[in-house]
Amino acid sequence: MNKHTLFTNVRDYYADLVVKLGEAHDEISMVYLSFDSGEWATRIGDALCSRALSGVKVRLMVDEFGQLLDEPRHAIRNIGLFRRLRSHGTQVNVFRPASPLHVNNRMHCKFAAIDGRTVFLGGSNVGDYYTTWTDTNMRVDGDFGGTFHNVYDFLLAHSQGEDAAARSFETRELPAGTDKLFLTLPSQRQDIRDALMQLILKAEKAVYIRTWYFLPDEEMLKALCEQARQGVQVNILFSHETRVRPVDFANYIHAHKLACAGGNVYRYKGKYMHSKAAWNDHGDVILGSANLDPHSMRLNFESCLQTNDPVLAWELRRAFYSDLAHSPRQTPEAFFRRSATDRAITYACNLASPWL
Repeated sequence: MNKHTLFTNVRDYYADLVVKLGEAHDEISMVYLSFDSGEWATRIGDALCSRALSGVKVRLMVDEFGQLLDEPRHAIRNIGLFRRLRSHGTQVNVFRPASPLHVNNRMHCKFAAIDGRTVFLGGSNVGDYYTTWTDTNMRVDGDFGGTFHNVYDFLLAHSQGEDAAARSFETRELPAGTDKLFLTLPSQRQDIRDALMQLILKAEKAVYIRTWYFLPDEEMLKALCEQARQGVQVNILFSHETRVRPVDFANYIHAHKLACAGGNVYRYKGKYMHSKAAWNDHGDVILGSANLDPHSMRLNFESCLQTNDPVLAWELRRAFYSDLAHSPRQTPEAFFRRSATDRAITYACNLASPWL
């Protein structure tokens, strides 16, 4: 039976990751959008170097686009960081698909697999600035075999342009101990979206979603609205401000429609709220790298773990309500109290939302 340990403090998450990396015996596979030079990248990097010098197979993959843009000011420092990792035996790969620097088909996965028994996953990449954000991460202990290491191989094959046969493997329900790992593969699979839709429709009393971006497609928004109309508590918490301002305008339309249907929609106004998790009253939980937006559901490489754990769902619910202290509710009337200019920008951004 898998054991799930939830982290709502990013520093605690990183600290636990450093400890567990130091206990690796055979293989470490880490996949992140970005691995940014700073205190925590140095501490995690030290652990990777130590294990690599001890004979452990250590691999780190970052996305080319994400590494360049997540914190551009550290570009030179990051080159030095990767040079040091490589010199100590860590295999560092840059995910670079057929169309470099294209906004689609990015590698947005975030996990660190240690041997076949421990995996860290959630919303956080590696960077000191993430410690100032609100995020949701998890350590899972169980018997995963080579599942996460195989996903690393799969992503690496895509990046290196190997033929389709070498890059293909059955991904619909990857075994992850007693849990399931779901992926989004651009133009191939939308398994995370399908699993999220099932979680929403299965809810009888309540469903909760935390997400950095809130831009559900028409079918998913319709499902959320219908559940709310039928008396299910539909609770959505997303970041009022993100790093992509058009998204912050566009989501007012989606939130307004759900609020009018009776859903509870909250806009987190702390620093940033970067969580990516969903759960329902049956204890079904999905947690990982995917936001509720077109890129995560269809266009990026994403990974999420699905489990049934009522205790984990309760812990997520407790954190959800704790964060409502910083999260005003968007009422049906709130949209029309915004200025005419803001509403015009909102409508324009909403038209572009499938591409944001």
